[in-house]
Amino acid sequence: MWDWAHFKEEGWVSHTKRSAKLALLLLLSGAAMVLHLLVPFWQQPRSLQRDVVACKLCEGLEELRE
Repeated sequence: MWDWAHFKEEGWVSHTKRSAKLALLLLLSGAAMVLHLLVPFWQQPRSLQRDVVACKLCEGLEELRE
């Protein structure tokens, strides 16, 4: 059963914006990793590298807890 209670604290719109932003970041970084696999000399932009993406995901979770 789906629990809608998790929307009450932050609201549906901000939840959707945050989720869309994180999903887009994960999709872009995944595409950058595949491109890097196919073209080894190409370097991903710093914003799509795994350590930066991991930090952004952790920041998103920290914002949710607050």
